[in-house]
Amino acid sequence: MSGLNQVLVLGALVRFVVPSVLPQVTDVLSSIVEISTPVNSFKSLLEAFYYLHHNINLYDGGVNHHPPLLVVLLSLLDEYIPAPFSGIVFNVIYTAIDVYIAIVLVKLNRWYQNYNSTRLGRPVHGFSDDLIAIFYLFNPLIILTNLSHSTLVFTFLFIIESLNQLLISDNVPRSMIALSIASYLSLNSLFLVIPILALAKAALKNKTEKQVYFEGGAIFLTTSGLLFLCSFAVTASFDFLSSVYGTVIMFDKISPNVGLWWYLFTEMFQFFTPLYVGIFNIFSGVFILPLTLRLFEFKDIAPAGDSFLAVVLSIVWISFTKSYPTVGDLAFGLSLLPIFKSTIYPYSKYTFVYGMTLLISLLLSPIFYYCWIVLGNGNSNFFYSINLIWGAVHIFIISDLLWGKLVADYLEQNKVPEAERSKIRLSQI
Repeated sequence: MSGLNQVLVLGALVRFVVPSVLPQVTDVLSSIVEISTPVNSFKSLLEAFYYLHHNINLYDGGVNHHPPLLVVLLSLLDEYIPAPFSGIVFNVIYTAIDVYIAIVLVKLNRWYQNYNSTRLGRPVHGFSDDLIAIFYLFNPLIILTNLSHSTLVFTFLFIIESLNQLLISDNVPRSMIALSIASYLSLNSLFLVIPILALAKAALKNKTEKQVYFEGGAIFLTTSGLLFLCSFAVTASFDFLSSVYGTVIMFDKISPNVGLWWYLFTEMFQFFTPLYVGIFNIFSGVFILPLTLRLFEFKDIAPAGDSFLAVVLSIVWISFTKSYPTVGDLAFGLSLLPIFKSTIYPYSKYTFVYGMTLLISLLLSPIFYYCWIVLGNGNSNFFYSINLIWGAVHIFIISDLLWGKLVADYLEQNKVPEAERSKIRLSQI
């Protein structure tokens, strides 16, 4: 058995055996605010199953914030499979999804190294296949997200499938369909349309701008419209729009998480809430276009730019600015970073700094939350201070990778020999 297959099997066993032997693990993890939020909680999904099976409006009571089609499709497992086995089937599904994502990440790593070898005119070697799979399957944050049965896993699946269809299968329509489904499941994925279309234009040389931008955008909008119509057909109302997407936009359900929204809107005067809701939503998407343009692969300045990096940084940015983030959001972005092992990371300066910052924030977050909620000898400032540090990790990652890319572009455009590159020191002005 090859090293990659061994990693896939071990990763699958962890995800299947643990919740099958200890089913209470899922209940415990789905109650942890760093891992689960009201919009992706497995507990609220089970509540939605109950509503559906008893002919109650899915969105009565403000408990369920999952899209109707996801609830209906997954409820079939809960309805037609006996209780002891339905949990095992869910374990199989979540395990299969993570294993499939790891396989696609391996393919994307191969594509990226080959793509840059062609662009730069020299061999570019990344991590081996088994290491790329390890970075995803044995990322503790990814494992915890999977074991909690967060519906965020389905969003990851369709985002990675969108990249798979675009870069491996050279199929823009299927890529946009997958991204539309990801946006249907998690609204913030909508912002990825811009960098992924830019990546399509850069990677698919045989496609015209019309085929990429207009047809791709049209397919995305059409698919989204069909998903909404199917949701209306299932629920016989448009109540799901306010419960699923309105909650995300308006931040109707204020609950502690690892994000920046909850504390501000807890302390906010009601009069100012609409203004800051608008500002925060604009802030979530306003930097996606500049990131995409700065890293766009213009033909006249080749080999500068990296549209794939723009997609990854956009994923990290969305994790930083979304209203209901979890540790799994950043973990998904981190799983894509090893792909840049030979192109950008050699010129990054602060990997150790943000790595240690990430570790410290992960260790202190549950401690401060426990002091606040359980012991009562702290307050919300304890927990929010760690949220701010967690947010700083995102900014460290984005700025450090951007700086590494700028240095790499400078060295390539000035044709600096390999032996001299480690001696050059560049400064920001």
